[in-house]
Amino acid sequence: MEKINHIGVIMDGNRRWAKAHALELYMGHNKGSEIFGHLCDWCLQENIPYVTVYAFSTENWKRTDKEIHHLFGLMEKYFLEEKTRCVEKGVRIRIIGERDRFSSRVMSIINDIENTTRDCKQLNVQIALSYGGRDEITRAAKKIAADVATGSLKTESITEEAFEKYLDTAGIPDVDLVIRTGGAENRRLSNFLPWQTVYAELFFSDLLWPDFSKEEFARALEYYYSVKRKLGK
Repeated sequence: MEKINHIGVIMDGNRRWAKAHALELYMGHNKGSEIFGHLCDWCLQENIPYVTVYAFSTENWKRTDKEIHHLFGLMEKYFLEEKTRCVEKGVRIRIIGERDRFSSRVMSIINDIENTTRDCKQLNVQIALSYGGRDEITRAAKKIAADVATGSLKTESITEEAFEKYLDTAGIPDVDLVIRTGGAENRRLSNFLPWQTVYAELFFSDLLWPDFSKEEFARALEYYYSVKRKLGK
């Protein structure tokens, strides 16, 4: 049985959950943040060392200012309240994505949580904020081009291994299992870690993210362990 090192999670369905319960949209995001906390605990219990969650895509900037403001306010609240517990549990938080659109306040919060949890080793949590897979690859290509131009990188030295070092996830193993909630209408990756998920198994849950449970998480793991992974061999 091959051990799971890295799980990717597309946390879909917060807004639909709120609408289904006749609640304001922000209530769906609030409930979703609670499930994210549970997810980290479940990964710790299963000794899974890496988890990456898709929290806010580059396309999500098209949402209303009110919703975006609430989402980042929720992030700030969560990081401030959970920072001490993250250190106690050994949870390292890292943010991946394009950071130029973040305000100085958001960047200050991100830097604080990353620096505070830098030495934590039990669980590595990557939160994809303002993230898009194509954008990540484009940014990596630009960095490579700049290094080639300055002579610090030779063209013949550009291998897959070298390219990975320019990605947001440099030093982090590829994803073994992707879990996406939200039902049958969303059976796709939606620009989530296209480089890192090339050999990942995919588990699509009919539950909306705020309804995601430990039992459904266990079903996803059971599915992974039931698949004989060949990885092209």
